[in-house]
Amino acid sequence: MAKRDYYEVLGVPRTATTDEVKSAYRRLARQYHPDVHKGDRAVAEERFKEVSEAYEVLADDEKRHRYDASGFSGVETDFGPGGFNWQNFTHVGDLEDLFGGSSFFQQLFEQGLFGMPGGRRRSARGSDLEVAVRLPLSAAVEGAEPTLEVPFAGRCDSCRGTGAKDGTALEVCPECEGRGQVRRSQARGVSQLITISECPMCHGRGRRIKVPCPTCDGTGTTRRTRRIQVTIPPGVDEGQVLRVPGQGMPGPGGAPSGDLFVQVVFEPSQNLRREGPDAYGDVTIPLADAVLGSEVRVPTILGEALLKVPPGTQPESQFRLRGEGFPRLRARDRGDLIYTVHVEIPRNLSSSQREALREVLGAARAPSRKGGLFGRH
Repeated sequence: MAKRDYYEVLGVPRTATTDEVKSAYRRLARQYHPDVHKGDRAVAEERFKEVSEAYEVLADDEKRHRYDASGFSGVETDFGPGGFNWQNFTHVGDLEDLFGGSSFFQQLFEQGLFGMPGGRRRSARGSDLEVAVRLPLSAAVEGAEPTLEVPFAGRCDSCRGTGAKDGTALEVCPECEGRGQVRRSQARGVSQLITISECPMCHGRGRRIKVPCPTCDGTGTTRRTRRIQVTIPPGVDEGQVLRVPGQGMPGPGGAPSGDLFVQVVFEPSQNLRREGPDAYGDVTIPLADAVLGSEVRVPTILGEALLKVPPGTQPESQFRLRGEGFPRLRARDRGDLIYTVHVEIPRNLSSSQREALREVLGAARAPSRKGGLFGRH
């Protein structure tokens, strides 16, 4: 298909200012963006590329001067023998402003566009890592700073990150001649459909490895472990996931690293259970302690405490130790520790013990009508 005059493509006069050229390009780029264009996607992609080629020339004063003087032949050296492709496009910022989040724009970068010398490539962010850390229950109150061993992919020392044996230089890919892309054309009626895709031989890199490094199998990276200290704040709940920015796998080509996600798991407690900021426990006391009252030593999250049991305590009564529960995340106050008191009824009594109990029960028969031996007065 014959190339059209760049001014005609953008629909601007030859006297147009740079701002007018830019405005025309932005309007047409939105119109023919493949993700929003309602017509044939392949035609939209080709039209989108056509207006981008025109903008590449007319938005650059030096290239525009050569084009005005000599036509297409004046800018041939800028694009190379294969003509304009996305590797030649230098106005990436304008595209990012318009379509930075679109699937089509992301596809351009994933196919290795802007990746050759003189271009600009957006490298993919590194992968995230997920690990679990097991902590004592006290860490939910005091916080913790555990040191974790996490997997890490670092540069292979044997090949210095090139992926080639002994760090030898990479050769230009013979399939795409170093462009990282292959261009195919197909007749479609009176027009021609041109598709651009990642080179299957070099996977968009434009270079290929002749002899792979035996240490890393040509990947340029080796897996190892590294130690990272993370901060677990007080108030973290069971199963909560904390994000540590930038501590995931490194991105390719110096791109930002991913994040590390740490799931917090607490060691199970035989004595206490957690419900939000409050902790719950159970304690069993002898019948005499329930009747006469006593002080019972009970476990807490951080140690022990004395639980005061008043005389006449009924079975399944609950007592609250204020401020002995869990802190709320990023707050100073703590919940409560709530103990349920169970009363142990004696099973094997001696004759003298039974006789003494009869005397006690006999004296308590009248109140028992209002609630039994343990009825409140």
